[in-house]
Amino acid sequence: MKIYPFAAIRSPAHRVSGVSCPPYDVVDRAQAAELVAAKPNSFMRVVRAEVDFERGHDPHAPEVYQRARDNFLDLIARGYLAADPVAGMYVYRQSNSGRRQAGLVCCVSVEAYRDGTIRRHELTRPDKEQDRVEHMRVVGAHCEPVLLTVTDQPNLARQLGRDMNHRPIVHFVAKDGVTHTLWNVQEIEPYLELFDAVDLLYIADGHHRCAAAARVADEQSAAGVCESGDAVHHFPATIFPADELHILPYHRLVRFEAGQTGESVARDLAAVGRLEPFAQSAGAAPLSRGEIGVFLNGTWWRMRLPAVTSNSPLDHLDVVRLSKSVLASIFAIVDERGDSRISFLGGCSNDQLAEAVLRGDGDIAFAMYPTSIEELLAVARAGLIMPPKSTWFDPKLRSGLFAHAFETVKTTS
Repeated sequence: MKIYPFAAIRSPAHRVSGVSCPPYDVVDRAQAAELVAAKPNSFMRVVRAEVDFERGHDPHAPEVYQRARDNFLDLIARGYLAADPVAGMYVYRQSNSGRRQAGLVCCVSVEAYRDGTIRRHELTRPDKEQDRVEHMRVVGAHCEPVLLTVTDQPNLARQLGRDMNHRPIVHFVAKDGVTHTLWNVQEIEPYLELFDAVDLLYIADGHHRCAAAARVADEQSAAGVCESGDAVHHFPATIFPADELHILPYHRLVRFEAGQTGESVARDLAAVGRLEPFAQSAGAAPLSRGEIGVFLNGTWWRMRLPAVTSNSPLDHLDVVRLSKSVLASIFAIVDERGDSRISFLGGCSNDQLAEAVLRGDGDIAFAMYPTSIEELLAVARAGLIMPPKSTWFDPKLRSGLFAHAFETVKTTS
């Protein structure tokens, strides 16, 4: 596996807490606007530039993507972002509630993504993929890294540890309590040698960004307009050892079909598996694989999914078991990527899930047991595809810490 150094465009240490922000896809427009109101130099104005327009303005309009580029260049011009003078690699550590995970920040190739050396486990949604294509194309940069993982490489953690003995270049605590620390890699060659022995990397988070990067590289190459040679064929990633990653459940909200009622759905669910009511939301949280929490008619229930007889690693996933035994058979939802009657909430509590139903975001909620990293790897190795929104990695990579320009921009004030 080839990895590549790059000159990251990043925020200087004394400004990074005001620039960095959550990823573009974990906040809605109102949350993004609130964040920008509090921190006007936030990188959110680059990744979600619709916050600079009136509410209701089409977030995919050409002028929104152009504003993203303008905001990116403005942050550079005013010194809130700057390119490192030489190409390098970085160590990125996240710490929260006693947990730590450290990974290598570098670039990987779109060719590795295309040929499956970088393995995916989900399909992309065409609208979300196109949004990132337009954003990359107009801004001229990969503004957010993807989260990749690698297995069976104990020397990676040791090498990262050596670089973490040096003085960090960035260290701050974000509003959500996660501490973010960044170091320069002192010697690149040991990492190049280490990854030469790696056969596969796995996408943990960032399928749309990977797909978009590959499409933009193809378009730029075909048009012959890229100014930076191979830069457009490389995109930034943070590669974590698999055993350090933490996955939270991704829950489901569903709207009834015409004619369905809470009582009729309860009967249908009882025919699939045993339902046990719980007075407290915490009691309905799934305790093991094969269990789901169900919020219906203002009450939490615990339900046991039917047993699995297949040997496929995909069929053993709780999200797949729910899809087959409940979503398809009871609600006629067979396209979870495109059916507007299903939506997803990741990393939230059962109380938040119930509140979503009570305010009308859905008629029923399903609280899931988290997919494990071992399950994800088994599916990816088999070349199979999970349902959408099967994993919620926590913590998320912070945006605004390192971007990768593939068009020439003025990177100093």
